[in-house]
Amino acid sequence: MRKEEEEEEEEEEEEEEEEERRRRGKSGEVKKLKAEYGEEMWDVIREEAGCRNMEFTTHQIYPDTLFRSLATACAHITGKGDDNFHLRYFGRCFVRYCSLYQYDKMLRVTGRHFCQLLREMDNLHSQMRFGFPKIKFPKMRSPSMVVTEYDRSGAVLLYRSCRHGLSHYLMGQLLQIAKDFYNLTLNVEVIKEESQDLTYCTTFKLDFDNAGFVKEMQEQCASFHRPYLSDFTLGKLFMFFPFGLVLDPDLRVRLAGERILQLLGKDLLGSEFLEHFTIQRPHIRFSWDAIKVFQSVTWEVQSTKLPERSTRNNSLDTVSETPLRRGSSQAPWSSQQSSLTSFRGLLLKGQMYILKENNIALFLCMPLLNNLVEMRETGLFLNDLAMHDLSREMVLKGWDHCSRLQILYEQQEKCSERLEDAHVRRQKAKARGDDLLYSMLPRQVADNLRQGKGAEATCQTFNEVSVLFAEVCLAAGSDTLGAMDLMKTVNDIYKLLDHATDQYSVFKVETVGGVYMVVGGAPEYQPDHCAQVAALALHMLKEVVEAHTHNLRIGIHVGPVAAGVVGLKMPRYCLFGDTVNTASRMQTNGKAGRIQVSERCVPVLERLQFYTSFRGKMQIKGKGEMNTYWLESRDPSAPSLATPKPSINTNTTTTTITTPDNNDHHDDDDDNHDDDDDATQPNGDTDGPEHAVDAVVVECPVVQTIDRNRLSPV
Repeated sequence: MRKEEEEEEEEEEEEEEEEERRRRGKSGEVKKLKAEYGEEMWDVIREEAGCRNMEFTTHQIYPDTLFRSLATACAHITGKGDDNFHLRYFGRCFVRYCSLYQYDKMLRVTGRHFCQLLREMDNLHSQMRFGFPKIKFPKMRSPSMVVTEYDRSGAVLLYRSCRHGLSHYLMGQLLQIAKDFYNLTLNVEVIKEESQDLTYCTTFKLDFDNAGFVKEMQEQCASFHRPYLSDFTLGKLFMFFPFGLVLDPDLRVRLAGERILQLLGKDLLGSEFLEHFTIQRPHIRFSWDAIKVFQSVTWEVQSTKLPERSTRNNSLDTVSETPLRRGSSQAPWSSQQSSLTSFRGLLLKGQMYILKENNIALFLCMPLLNNLVEMRETGLFLNDLAMHDLSREMVLKGWDHCSRLQILYEQQEKCSERLEDAHVRRQKAKARGDDLLYSMLPRQVADNLRQGKGAEATCQTFNEVSVLFAEVCLAAGSDTLGAMDLMKTVNDIYKLLDHATDQYSVFKVETVGGVYMVVGGAPEYQPDHCAQVAALALHMLKEVVEAHTHNLRIGIHVGPVAAGVVGLKMPRYCLFGDTVNTASRMQTNGKAGRIQVSERCVPVLERLQFYTSFRGKMQIKGKGEMNTYWLESRDPSAPSLATPKPSINTNTTTTTITTPDNNDHHDDDDDNHDDDDDATQPNGDTDGPEHAVDAVVVECPVVQTIDRNRLSPV
């Protein structure tokens, strides 16, 4: 118990130290900028870079463009150098800042020589993602650095990154590391810059004293050429590396260790390497040239499938199913679970070597296994694992190696991306559903129904609204159109009307046959509803005339109505009252290409800078003699009432159109129906909505009119 308490205290102390380090630093660049230029200058730089209120913390991810913006702002404010100069300065600051997190201890022991440090950077970045117990950066998008050439006077470094514009930042880091850790004078020159598959590649020429590293490499080569092991063959080598592979320049497997052949089958020999394995690290396009370049980098490959069940017979399978005897205890590894349920395949980790004299590549590797359960699933035994590496210790102690964690993390990232994509698609589908609903019902009415309120709660009375009816008048000769062509023509006109309606504070009630109905001032009251409807009428007429040879006949009236949702299966927002009847009469007694308004509308319209002209006294069925007016235009100096919108709402009301019949006439049945001016729905004659299903064409001097497939109430 005492030992456990001491371990807990040590862990708490380490956590406090880590928290203290995090508290002290925000970011290396920020801290050094403040130290050199002061807090006030830093505020000015942030203002210039457009991030005045942004706080910089160590584990936060920021846009790459922000880094360049800060460098540009520093150059502009301080007047020292350009943005690349300050990017190199940021790189130097970062290396000095690493001491706050004690990363400098890790960097100092990575390589005996500066060139060795450069060759180990890829492996170090990989370990930092998952390998250390308390230092994990799973979201880190680390670059790749490979030494392609070296001599006594320096080396050539290939830098690859998915982030653009950070080559000078790396130059600053290299300059500071060479100075602080190796006491070297380093000169860096950019030889080449290019882009490959969203990866930015920069080749640097590094000039420094590299004699120590070259001497060490020459001594190693000389020791390997001594004839101590003249009879040593590849077969003997694979006794020490039973999972090793030999590849030829065509990337085919020419030789393999006994265990890997036992697991994956004899057909592995002679086949292409990528038929059986996928490259996990390094993140490159697999080729013979890539093997040559990345010999000093750790390779991880994963078999594309697990071995067949017959090759994985393991006595542990039967042992694990045997019930425990009374009084016995389970082994500590018996509760271990395999990670192969979400990760299928054998993971191999090792290094690629090119044997120039034989023109082959050796992949000397070991399997990565988490525990005994996973080893059993793979079909391996402890005696299959080499004794000169840590593979046995990893299995027995159940160590979670960073490679497996990285793969599982990447799998979870892909799952998260799929979830995010599904969420985006759901939001788009919901938005489409909302648009569809709001095209059928007013927004506030639809929201009330969503909240569970009944249709009765949507019923309202309005003292004054403006009602518009617009009827499509097809050009002469349209009677020869087929049913589908006629429907397409009317649908095109309705799209124009929908687009115009969306730009005003009105609500489209419905389309019935060839008639388009709009109300202003309901269900949400608008003080200027009459102006909105009148402006819409002028807009609609202009749009249809300019786009087609067809026309509209429009009528408007102002008065009180009752409104609410009617129906259960297909609920609709309907208007009731004599105002609807009168507006319908204004339309049916009008003329194509004109807007007829009632006398009640005129004073309101003239106050709102609309021009009208007296048409005369008209005999309106069900209303008697009425003074009617034409709406001519609006004062050009008056402010526009339209609010342009990019999209066109699609109306879902079904419009039934039949082929016009020249033998029918508009006034045939005017006297066959009784008028009822007090009804809460329009009169049932040909001048108002009715239940007729035939479309009638009226021969006019210029246009022909489609009568409504009338529905009640309107």
